[in-house]
Amino acid sequence: MMGIIDENLNNAAPASMDRKTVVVVDDSSTMRSIIQQELEAAGFAVITFIDGLEALSSFHWMHKLPDLITLDIDMPRMDGFVCCEKIRELEDKGLFGTPEARIPVLFVSANDTFENRSRGFHLGVLEFISKPFVRGDIAKAVSRVLLPQSTFAGMTALVIDDNQGVRRMVGTCLHRIGLTIIEAENGRQAYDLVREHSSRLDLAIVDYEMPVMRGDEFIHLARQLPEAELLPMLSISSTEETNAVLRMFRAGATDYLMKPFIAEELLARVQVHLQLRRHVRHLEEMNRNLYDRAVNDALTGLRNKRYFQEAFEEMFARALRIGIDLSCLFFDLDHFKKVNDTCGHGFGDYVLKTVGALLRKNVRCGDLAARFGGEEFVVALPSTNVDSALFVAEKIRAQIEGYRFSDQGQQWAVTASIGVASLHVHRPKTAADLLQLADQALYRAKGNGRNRVEYQRA
Repeated sequence: MMGIIDENLNNAAPASMDRKTVVVVDDSSTMRSIIQQELEAAGFAVITFIDGLEALSSFHWMHKLPDLITLDIDMPRMDGFVCCEKIRELEDKGLFGTPEARIPVLFVSANDTFENRSRGFHLGVLEFISKPFVRGDIAKAVSRVLLPQSTFAGMTALVIDDNQGVRRMVGTCLHRIGLTIIEAENGRQAYDLVREHSSRLDLAIVDYEMPVMRGDEFIHLARQLPEAELLPMLSISSTEETNAVLRMFRAGATDYLMKPFIAEELLARVQVHLQLRRHVRHLEEMNRNLYDRAVNDALTGLRNKRYFQEAFEEMFARALRIGIDLSCLFFDLDHFKKVNDTCGHGFGDYVLKTVGALLRKNVRCGDLAARFGGEEFVVALPSTNVDSALFVAEKIRAQIEGYRFSDQGQQWAVTASIGVASLHVHRPKTAADLLQLADQALYRAKGNGRNRVEYQRA
């Protein structure tokens, strides 16, 4: 027997250096040959053993650990379940692989029963191939495990289960399709993770029976968060109680899967939800792009005139209602027509775009800056009195004057004239009146020599 083992190992060693290695354990020589031919045709290196005892006694002779093991369940001397149990014991002791990176096991058997699947599930086996199988089934199953796809790369799943082994199995399975995995061992911990990572989560897989907070309690609580309102949540549970299933759906679960489950079923359900999630996000992105085009100036990235006028009306009404000040800056670039005539419209666009960037650096989060048209710009400063507005205006004027506008070998000195008006100083009746006061101050700045800040005196 040892001679046969040595021959198998030596023959497989060179191929194993370049290919994934699969150990096939089956007491039927015909079945071993069929599986070996199919896997080798798919590009895998294959080592075969006649039963679990021979496989276990031979693992320490191998040049490297196998990448996957297929086990027949019904074999003499040592069946597939006992062999898998022994492998897991060796992994737990660090004598064969590691507990953190267990070798994938695939059961191949004619006894495809719930009891066998349940027993395999608790041994960390999510792949089960029924005999007789169709040509290609084995190669497909092994490829799903050993040749992960990047179909859903960039997407993230939260796996919530108090059983570390189940979390590891589910996580390993989801890694095969490119998902990044975040783990939680109870609902409370998961809720905190949803609040922290809501923007990057695409799926939650939730156990029902957990300490601290059950799965349905977590889902109900998470659904109250706007960011998780549409997050797909797949419930998994070993309980067959109808009330438990109903509780999960009433809480907001989008799907339900009974333990034990196989990898193919889990992935089939997950991929449906992820494809829908990706489609929804694509639509949201399209809507955001349409909105941006509607409210933003394409050249400068600032808000456009229409958006500013509508938003400024709301700012003005709010300032009157709660008694805060509101200031407005209105400015344009001095002699800008000369810039276009001398350097060309391409250089003029570069200047406008650069001024837009300088503006964004000089306004607060709650302020509103917009391109009003041509070389005209406007800035609304809520909760800002006239003195503070004059300070902001002078800062903007100085930055524009001091900036070296140079593009594609051309250079031009640019300055700006700025007009300032304030609600509390000037007491305008409408937002349009306040804007007109700032515009009048702008013309005063131009009349007084340009490249300066003026404000409309009360």
